[in-house]
Amino acid sequence: MKFYELSHIGEFHVNHNEDFLVCEEAGNSRRMIAVMDGCSSGTDSHFASTLIGKLLRKIAKQEAYREYAQKDIKPIKELLETISLQLFEELANLNRQLDLKSDEILSTLILAIVDVEIRNAEIVIVGDGLIHANGENIEYENDNKPDYIGYHLNMDKHLWFQTRTQKLSITKVDDLTISTDGIHTFKNFDGKSYEDIEQEEIMRKFFEDRTEMENDNKLKKTLIELKNTNGLMPSDDLTMIRVISE
Repeated sequence: MKFYELSHIGEFHVNHNEDFLVCEEAGNSRRMIAVMDGCSSGTDSHFASTLIGKLLRKIAKQEAYREYAQKDIKPIKELLETISLQLFEELANLNRQLDLKSDEILSTLILAIVDVEIRNAEIVIVGDGLIHANGENIEYENDNKPDYIGYHLNMDKHLWFQTRTQKLSITKVDDLTISTDGIHTFKNFDGKSYEDIEQEEIMRKFFEDRTEMENDNKLKKTLIELKNTNGLMPSDDLTMIRVISE
């Protein structure tokens, strides 16, 4: 399977990309992928998404080592829950240690475990975002009021996972993308005339086009082509990870 990454600061943002991504091995045949989108109205929203990403990267490495040391391969649904609960617990501990305010730890999260051998994926969604799975776009939104993990750090972690997250299972992954909602914010910023393009076609270029699969910077090239051909760039931060079965 091929993994492609893109994270780009939006035109409306000056200092920081408030998104973050992680693509990390979580076992011999498991890859953990995640995209985070910090709340723009929060304080230091880039910090929240980055903190969650750094914790996930560490947890994935620990799970990979545990699998190797114990020779114990968890089903990917169980592995996803283990990582999610560990993230919640460590995030809650850091929140207390750093005495953070409620608006300093607000970020959405789409977290997936992909088994690269059997091509199955288990996904948990916290807040909002978009998933493209085998030709279908699946939107997650809460009337522009994402249910951030940071709202619930005083809850029991198991109760949070069961009641405050959404889950998705995908069998036989052929083409999978997890994306922040910046995909919907393409606009013209220079006022010049360009070739028109519909939103659906923009999404197809990122999520379905299979040309130049050998190029690891395939998604970045698509972004540049949209700017040069259609005069469009995302106003909000745009972050995605695409997985294609070869």
